[in-house]
Amino acid sequence: MNLERIRPILGVWAPMGIGLFIIVTSINFYFTATLTDTILVGNLESWRLVCSAGAFFVGALLILSTYGRYTKTKEARRLASRPPSVPPPPAQPSEAHEDEGDRNADDR
Repeated sequence: MNLERIRPILGVWAPMGIGLFIIVTSINFYFTATLTDTILVGNLESWRLVCSAGAFFVGALLILSTYGRYTKTKEARRLASRPPSVPPPPAQPSEAHEDEGDRNADDR
């Protein structure tokens, strides 16, 4: 097995797939859950949206954090593969700045 092929699957696509599954399950629960009223529990209809929204949030957070980590790693690899740039040589002081310094010294 090649670790370079397995790492993206386990590190990126599996968490994104799990997050997508959680989102689909939460949407399915919201539209198809049959909630019955009982004496001990009361009305569960108001909890349907809360549970679905919470699961949807967890799935979306899992997808977004995984995607963010993926793009950050991709950018870091791209920057690491570029050759380091040579810094420009230091700028030479211009004569205009030297003249101003001499004038200020004479005024004191």
